[in-house]
Amino acid sequence: MKKYEGLIILPQPVDEQTLEDKLDKIRAEITKHGGVVEHTTRMGRQTFARRLKKKDTGFYILLTFTIDPLKIAALRERYKLNEDVFRVQFTLAPPPAREGAKEADKDAKKADKPIQADGKKPAKI
Repeated sequence: MKKYEGLIILPQPVDEQTLEDKLDKIRAEITKHGGVVEHTTRMGRQTFARRLKKKDTGFYILLTFTIDPLKIAALRERYKLNEDVFRVQFTLAPPPAREGAKEADKDAKKADKPIQADGKKPAKI
């Protein structure tokens, strides 16, 4: 199982209940393929950079979920058949930041000096 992020664009929803019904169908499709939806972020209505299929805007949703990598192609095909989904794009979710890297960044900011890959400050010249 790998962690993915799915950016889904819906045609402009009519009301809150209609939007929630569409989101339930989208989440159900992921669970039907053996995935688990971890987080749903509503990004709101966005204007497209250029007109697509006679549409100017869409409602963007970002889903974070885990699923078997072999099933991602089948999931993409199912969304292509869904009339409620205008566009869909899946990417691997970025790995969580390591704790050691966060501490090294904090130390670097305090000292205002760069830190080498091994976590030590460079020698003075």
